[in-house]
Amino acid sequence: MDPDIVYTKTARGLDEIKWRRHKLPARLRALLITIDGKATAAALVRRFSSPAQAAAGISGLLACGFIEVAAPAGGGASADPLRAAKQFMLNSMLATLGRDADYFAASIDSARSRDELAGLASELLDVAHANGHGSAADAFIAGLRDFGIVHGADRPSPSEPPVPTGGS
Repeated sequence: MDPDIVYTKTARGLDEIKWRRHKLPARLRALLITIDGKATAAALVRRFSSPAQAAAGISGLLACGFIEVAAPAGGGASADPLRAAKQFMLNSMLATLGRDADYFAASIDSARSRDELAGLASELLDVAHANGHGSAADAFIAGLRDFGIVHGADRPSPSEPPVPTGGS
C-alpha cells in the first residue's frame, strides 16, 4: 500500500454505509466510514489500533470496489496516473491472492506504460478467475476501466484505442 495515496468511497461504498447491503464486518465498515477522500492511506492506518489490519482492510475495500484511488497526496489524480494504476493493481492482487501476488509485484512495478499494465492485467485476471475470485476480478476490471487500461470490454486490451470523450 502506497502511504501517499488518498482513497474515496465509490457508489458501492456509499451504498454499504447507508443500507448495509453487503454486510461488511464491523471493523471493515468502521474503516470504510473513515475514508473521506482527503486523508492519505498512512493517516488512515494510524487511526486504528492495528495498523497492519487497517492496511489489509484498505486493500480489501479497494479490491472489492468499496473505495477507489482519489489522488496521490499533494498532487491530484493526474499527477501520476500510471503510478496510481500500478498501486491499484498491486493492492487488488494482494487483497485477492495474498502471497501469490508477490510473483506479479515486480512486473507491475516495472511497467512503464498502460499497455504493459494491460498485458499484466490480463494475466492477473486469469489467475484470479482460476483461484475462484470472480467477484474480485469484476471489481478489478471496473478499476482498470477507471484508469483507462480497459475500454468498455471485460478484458484488458493494450491495442484497443482509448474511448473518445466529448463530441465532435
